[in-house]
Amino acid sequence: MLSEPAPNTAEPDARRQRDLVVLVIALGAAVVLTRIVGGVTRAGHVPSPVLQVLAADAAVWIPLVVGIAWVLRGTTASAVRSRLRVDLGDVVFALGIVIVCRAVDVAMSISFTGTTGLTPAPTLGTPDIGLLVVAAIGIVLVSPFLEEVLFRGLFQRRLAAELTPRTRWLAVLVTAVVFAVLHLLLGASTTTLGGFQVFVTTFLLGLLTGTLVAMTNRIGGAILAHAVFNAVAVVATWPR
Repeated sequence: MLSEPAPNTAEPDARRQRDLVVLVIALGAAVVLTRIVGGVTRAGHVPSPVLQVLAADAAVWIPLVVGIAWVLRGTTASAVRSRLRVDLGDVVFALGIVIVCRAVDVAMSISFTGTTGLTPAPTLGTPDIGLLVVAAIGIVLVSPFLEEVLFRGLFQRRLAAELTPRTRWLAVLVTAVVFAVLHLLLGASTTTLGGFQVFVTTFLLGLLTGTLVAMTNRIGGAILAHAVFNAVAVVATWPR
């Protein structure tokens, strides 16, 4: 995620609190817009599959970008670059996060459905490569970046600054819960068991990436872990 420089202890609490409110509003707007776009799509007003994917993505991305831009106003480019840096340790930790989260996800999928959930999607005729590429770019690159910027780079950071040193770990936990709930509200699954699986997996991903960010004060590793986690699913389910 993008992020601002380390919180200034002299910064008024009111600004941090206001930024937290803005980020929550951005998340709420993303949920509302997703529901609206979904309704319009189901009504047949967006016939092109590619446009359907782009509209669904835009419904989430636009509010997140607006919220991020508001909180990052006045932040220098050098501060952003320093938080995006990825060291070798970040890479190792990120790959470990992917392995753990994917293992848990596969274990639950086998328990609930008898399959890993990572098999190529069935298709009738020739797959629409354009649609697949557009969806993959959003899933692997754009969404992980924006989500990590907002959740771990800004929301978790702002929340931690509002807590005492002894309770600061709660920022990681709360952010992970909000991250998981958002994915449920965005309709990541249509069944109860599927929803439970999505919640557990995304919560675990948020908890581990949040821990990495709290340890390193950088978000590059979190973005990498999130992107690779999503990429595994895209590659595994890509129509053959």
